[in-house]
Amino acid sequence: MPTQQDSILIQLRQLLRRVDSLEHLVANLRAAGADTVGPVDELAALRAAARAAAGRGTSRADTTASQVSRTGNLQVLNPEISVTGDVVGSYIAPGGAPNNASWTPREFEFSFQAALDPYTRTKIFVTREEDFEIAGSPEEGGEEEGGSFEIEEGYIYWVGLPGGFGAKIGKFRQEIGLYNRWHTHALFEIERPLAATTFLGEDGLIQTGLSVTVPNLTLGPSTLIATLEATRGSNDVLFEGGNEMSYLARLQSFFDMGASYIQIGATGVLGENGDAGVDTELLGIDASFRWTPPGRAQYRDFQLKAEWYFAEKTTPTETLTGNGGYLQANLRMSRRWILGARTDYVNGFGVSPDILQFVPSISWWQSEWVRLRMQYNYLRPNGGPNNHTLLLQAMWAMGPHKHESY
Repeated sequence: MPTQQDSILIQLRQLLRRVDSLEHLVANLRAAGADTVGPVDELAALRAAARAAAGRGTSRADTTASQVSRTGNLQVLNPEISVTGDVVGSYIAPGGAPNNASWTPREFEFSFQAALDPYTRTKIFVTREEDFEIAGSPEEGGEEEGGSFEIEEGYIYWVGLPGGFGAKIGKFRQEIGLYNRWHTHALFEIERPLAATTFLGEDGLIQTGLSVTVPNLTLGPSTLIATLEATRGSNDVLFEGGNEMSYLARLQSFFDMGASYIQIGATGVLGENGDAGVDTELLGIDASFRWTPPGRAQYRDFQLKAEWYFAEKTTPTETLTGNGGYLQANLRMSRRWILGARTDYVNGFGVSPDILQFVPSISWWQSEWVRLRMQYNYLRPNGGPNNHTLLLQAMWAMGPHKHESY
């Protein structure tokens, strides 16, 4: 689970910092000849090494209580800050329309994360996003100047609650499907699947409220995880920006098979907007398979993922129904190269006519901090013209949480 993973990563970083500090002190002691003499006062040796590293050159007698500085402890109060940049170049060839080439500063994200106390963590993501066009897509963007910086996510969450429960409060990406929790720069393709943008909106399902994770339950060969969320139904696609409550329930199961695993999940969303007379129901089912050779996860990896949505939205003038989903495959050929392909299909829910899309891509990890990707989108509405888009993406990141999924 995300909270458990975050807790483990924080503890690991703290241990690594301690190991680095101890190795530095041991090196200083050996340089001073401390390993060639008899037993000494360990505290005095550590203080001497610290003075030598600081270049003060003072004796032990010079160190008094009034000279001890504790400003170094203030660093633990600072949040961990990461920054991500994402720029997309595009060449579009829409059926029956002029071709066009352009560059878009798609996203800049600032991440602030901190452990507030032994039981509580926080994450805040501030982003500036700008849309880019995919030929023939019903979501064609169109913001020439881009938007302003806004809070994409900002929440507090608890770990180690009694009974193994987890909880978070704030604005967050909700637990629906396989990718809604993922930030845009961490996706396997440049843009989100067509079904996700059709039923959840271009940025996904992000709302403010409470999320509770039920303790894991082992049932035979599988592990069950349940999530319950109560949020303000502000999503424009599902609830037309309302202020009333919406409810989400998700159940997913993991099957560990050694070198591979299977995950199956189902999610239901209910909500309404009384002011606009909107009543919405959404059901999503998803499955994923991953195979990784033991000891070679950095060099070879295969993932197969699929999602399908069923939606019904009632308004004072009409009832919109629809369904759609995608099938996606990704193969890591080496440590640097990843091949991917995705097929999308959407039927109804305001999208007319039905749309079929095929999206192959190739990604190159220049390093842990820099990733380049080329992608081709072939989109064809039912009975409509062929649409072609060629995309080139450059992403870079700095800080302790580079290209974090969520």
